[in-house]
Amino acid sequence: MHDKSAVLVMNAGSSSLKFALFAGTDNVSIGRGSITGIGTQAKFAASGTGFDGKAFPEITNANCKSPSEGAKILLDWLDKVLPEVKLLGVGHRVVHGGDLAKPAIVRPYILAYLRTLSPLAPLHQPFNVDIIEYIQQERPSVLQVACFDTSFHTTIPAIHTRFALPRIWHEKGVRRYGFHGLSYEFIARRLKDIAPKAYEGKTVVAHLGNGSSLCALENGKSFYTTMGFSVLDGLIMGTRCGTLDPGVLLYFMREAKLDEASIERMLYHDSGLRGISGISNDMAVLLNSDSPNAREALDMFCLRAVREIGSALSMMGGMDALVFTAGIGENAAPIRAQILNALAWLGVSYDMELNANLPHGVETLISRPESKVDVWVIPTNEELVISTHTRDSLTASH
Repeated sequence: MHDKSAVLVMNAGSSSLKFALFAGTDNVSIGRGSITGIGTQAKFAASGTGFDGKAFPEITNANCKSPSEGAKILLDWLDKVLPEVKLLGVGHRVVHGGDLAKPAIVRPYILAYLRTLSPLAPLHQPFNVDIIEYIQQERPSVLQVACFDTSFHTTIPAIHTRFALPRIWHEKGVRRYGFHGLSYEFIARRLKDIAPKAYEGKTVVAHLGNGSSLCALENGKSFYTTMGFSVLDGLIMGTRCGTLDPGVLLYFMREAKLDEASIERMLYHDSGLRGISGISNDMAVLLNSDSPNAREALDMFCLRAVREIGSALSMMGGMDALVFTAGIGENAAPIRAQILNALAWLGVSYDMELNANLPHGVETLISRPESKVDVWVIPTNEELVISTHTRDSLTASH
């Protein structure tokens, strides 16, 4: 077995709990897994060197009604299958950190502050906080570190964060924050190692998945991002609408007489690729469909991405590199191709065969030597970033 100390990484949603375990100071991955369908059809899955061959815990809708109950099942299971591993700490992906610019060991005042941010991220924040609170009660000796999806974007110039609303609302926290920061932080770190010119220059990172956003990087720091006050803004996503004329919401309330819950459900769960196609939010399903509605969903997804890339590079005054990452960015070659073809006017030139036959999980430069913009596909690893931050925070606290 590896070094006996380990960091557990948790990423909670309303109906799921993703986890990963990293051992030793060199952050070797022991394994990762998830509990999905919490509250409806709970299911446990895990794989990796430390988890393979281990019997999974008994999991039912009766004993796993919430992410917190899922955390109890997970911790008890780890005690049982890896008794030799000492848990150094638990690192959490917390969607909203408000004004917190770096990861924080969870103290009572930090937890209280994070709970006040729940109205800003109602579908994520309460579950992130509930799990932290649960572990504090059940395992008080285990230190926990909160890592925020917003922190990476605290370098964005203030003028990019303000809405054209009365100033009082900005002071009350109604402003652009940006999300997916842990993913962008990982990509920035990798660029520093594998593409220093892109890191030091102007790079747009396209985090394309069920949740999608872009981030413009200057010298490895966030300069602009497409998500704003909430995770609804910017790109079209799996089930989220992206940028929307606010007048549509007034119409829904006034003319269609939709209540708040109905509108929230539509914007977060029934829109995006699923809403346009009427078929699925799964990119692989849509790419294999011959439905004209599926084709329209894909075309709209790519068009919005191209539009936002253009917006980002116009603010930076150019672009040295473009990086694709996350589930769609890493795995959907036709989507990458469609976006890159639309950017040919920029002098973007890429290897079509290499793009279509990418080795899975490998960092790859897919642009051709004559391309005026370097194009990379880099698999993201938010869990590794969280594990590193957790170890660093715990070391600094001693």
